[in-house]
Amino acid sequence: MPVSRRRKKKSTTSPPQVAQVRKRKPPSPPWVGAMILALFVIGIIWLLVYYFSNGSVPGLDSLGPWNILIGFSFVVAGLGVATQWR
Repeated sequence: MPVSRRRKKKSTTSPPQVAQVRKRKPPSPPWVGAMILALFVIGIIWLLVYYFSNGSVPGLDSLGPWNILIGFSFVVAGLGVATQWR
């Protein structure tokens, strides 16, 4: 069986490629971790106080079922801040 000819590589005079270095973002400031924990704790305490008191705490009774939304909003805000953690 005949052997095929090998092709010669084209000589190029292009400049060598420079590897791009990615800059890493700096780590998060310490207050981000504290903010995450604070929002989680505030939201959970808000919900627990509302449920265990049956809404009879002064100030909470006027909000009615909105207390559930407020408590979960604190927790969701904590999750939102957690996405910024590095």
